[in-house]
Amino acid sequence: MCQVLEEFKSESEMRGLERGRNLGLKQGLDQGIKQGKIQTIVNQLKSKFGFVSKELIMKIEESSDDKIDALTIKIIDARSEEELIEILS
Repeated sequence: MCQVLEEFKSESEMRGLERGRNLGLKQGLDQGIKQGKIQTIVNQLKSKFGFVSKELIMKIEESSDDKIDALTIKIIDARSEEELIEILS
């Protein structure tokens, strides 16, 4: 009986570790994708405006995924950083 409990405990721990590892990998992947989007946006803005203010970069980094996605579309028509800051606010 004790061996059965030990095996159950061991299997449960392994499942828990696997779930934790998968969750960590997903979070890491999501973070990497977001950072890639941010870097692409900053590069596009540098190309369009010649510079990007630290304020705008900070706003982009703090933004939700939805706002970052909206920004990728609005960059095309934007005439100033202020327009983009409004989108992120």
